[in-house]
Amino acid sequence: MGKRWLAGLGGAGLTVAATLGLGGAPSAQAAETVVLEFGPFGRSVPVSALEAFAQGAPPSRELDPLLRRLTPNQQEGFRAGLNARREADLVPLSQWFYDPMGEQSLAFLGKVIRTDARLNGQRALRAALIRSAAEDSSVSLMGVIRHFPTRTINLDLAQLLRNAQQTLGEAEATQVVVEAVRAKSSQEAATQSLDLTTLPDLTQPGPHGSRQISLQITDPARQRTYPVELVVPQDLARVPGPIPVVVISHGLGDSPQSFLDVAAHAASHGVLVALPEHIGSNFVQQQAMLNGLAQESFLPQEFLDRPLDIRFLLDELSRRNGADFGGRLALDRVVVAGHSFGGYTALALAGATIDFERLAQRCDVSANILADAALLLECRALALQSQPAVVEQLGETGVRDDRVALVMAFAPVSNLFGPQGMAAIQRPVMILGGVLDVVAPVVPQQVSAFHWLTTPDRYLYLADNTSHGPEFTRSISQLLDFDQDLAQGIDEALGITRGVNKSLVVAFTQVYAANRQEFRPFLQASYVEAVSADPFRLHLVRTLPPGLEDFLGSDEP
Repeated sequence: MGKRWLAGLGGAGLTVAATLGLGGAPSAQAAETVVLEFGPFGRSVPVSALEAFAQGAPPSRELDPLLRRLTPNQQEGFRAGLNARREADLVPLSQWFYDPMGEQSLAFLGKVIRTDARLNGQRALRAALIRSAAEDSSVSLMGVIRHFPTRTINLDLAQLLRNAQQTLGEAEATQVVVEAVRAKSSQEAATQSLDLTTLPDLTQPGPHGSRQISLQITDPARQRTYPVELVVPQDLARVPGPIPVVVISHGLGDSPQSFLDVAAHAASHGVLVALPEHIGSNFVQQQAMLNGLAQESFLPQEFLDRPLDIRFLLDELSRRNGADFGGRLALDRVVVAGHSFGGYTALALAGATIDFERLAQRCDVSANILADAALLLECRALALQSQPAVVEQLGETGVRDDRVALVMAFAPVSNLFGPQGMAAIQRPVMILGGVLDVVAPVVPQQVSAFHWLTTPDRYLYLADNTSHGPEFTRSISQLLDFDQDLAQGIDEALGITRGVNKSLVVAFTQVYAANRQEFRPFLQASYVEAVSADPFRLHLVRTLPPGLEDFLGSDEP
């Protein structure tokens, strides 16, 4: 990976930071001075001097002593940074930064950018961002500085340096972990016998075809009605034996439609796939928030409602099994797969419990330096502390469903469980993480969660150069210019990766839900090393290589 990987991760991280750090009522007052602080030392720079420099003027006498330490290229980079703009619609921007997750992101950023009273700049930043967007439907650093609603902006360079050091430290730790996993996966693959010519090609559709059944189900105990898409083999009578069942839980702000292709693929191989829509954390809820029709992008109750959605769905399938499916659904050994927040949902159903005390420490703005998007989501669970019964259920008794035989968690949000919560899982778990995931970073989220597992049947897949989902991966691929290294285009490479992921859903389901041991060769490192392709090659380990504990944080399993 090397320097280009580190530079790419840093650039992608800055993109996400800009997205989260871009959102009080407007004020006529505007900043006049930026104070650059470093411990007890400080230097004042007039905002007018920054504006002049941004517009192409030579450095003023106030700026010159600072910029003199930079190379000409670095000076031009600083100028470009001041002027860089992102289009921003006023209403969605304003709504996001009044959303609890948006407010939390500004609270972390406000430790670095503070008011003239040296207070956290959270609210002042929100006002500046909104005013900047209202001015010309875009946001820039210079615009935020110009609209900052106190006369002085205090920029804590020491804190900024600590942030940068932590970012680089996390990137370097990720590189060490990934290289160790890659090496172990390759070594193990070399010792495993695998002849792909003797195996079916699970990346291709199976013989059974597929069709959809749309349901609307109501859980009267929660007064919750939600849609479910069932994707089933075209002719159930042609599928031999009991029919395995897979439930796929979508991520925050997403919908079942994102996984219909995965569901159709699995159904063509003789599997029934159920895709519930989690109505308090779906695309509709997110759009309602951005359009001013809801106050939050998701409701904290979703930490409980999501797994309960799936438990009730399994109850509903049991009720329908005889009349609709001839009693052939294998509902005593169900596979639950999930992406991102859906990965949290799947792990909770397997028995993981939230460590609320540990989570409160991680969400303390004064104690933590950085917050990624996954942490912002996790911190919303703390809003449930006003409901002791819910906290007890999620944090102690859990929401485990004994019908769940296997969990497949793709880029899961999982650090909130902590070592104790993950150790509560005592069934097979597969976790997949993308090396360049800037939303749910792979080491603190997926690798640490895998490290904390105590179940012997566990699998960790790491995907090179892959981010939180196809669109994130496509954006980072463009940033790193992967096309220059590929005979095929990025879309074709992403399609190969999607095909491998689909094959894993089929293979894991056949082994753990249908007890078909002839599919075990697909669960070996040799399989993914053989069928995945650059630049998104997959690697598999069943245990972490020794010596990585120092790179996984201070928590021990």
